[in-house]
Amino acid sequence: MHTKRLLGFISGYFSMSIFLHSIKAYAMGVQLQSAGERIGAVGTGLVILLLIMIILKKWFSPSFFHGFLVATGLFLSFDIVVFHWFFHLHRITSGPEANWLEPIFVVFGIALFFYGLKREKTTKLYQETAVNENVYSAK
Repeated sequence: MHTKRLLGFISGYFSMSIFLHSIKAYAMGVQLQSAGERIGAVGTGLVILLLIMIILKKWFSPSFFHGFLVATGLFLSFDIVVFHWFFHLHRITSGPEANWLEPIFVVFGIALFFYGLKREKTTKLYQETAVNENVYSAK
């Protein structure tokens, strides 16, 4: 495995993990009462995540971006299943819309996870490294 590719992938993964676990969200005293307001807040978060993905895709290596996708997918699916459903620690929103939003996020997270892995395996650098490793291992 190529060192730069591995470092890019790992740094993307850990950057996403740190990003999602270090942010302290304060609503500045805003109380979201209606389902529309809560869904709007989730939508705002999705727009911010999409903008971050666009920026990362343009500014960083493909391996970093793929690591970010894998981490985002893992976070979306694993966090919801384990902490929301299994341990009941919190929900994506405080209303009944969480019952249909969370399964959508789990499916989307699993899709992102596998998409990031698949795209990483199809990158030119990955294929060149795999060929080189096979050549050296045959000697």
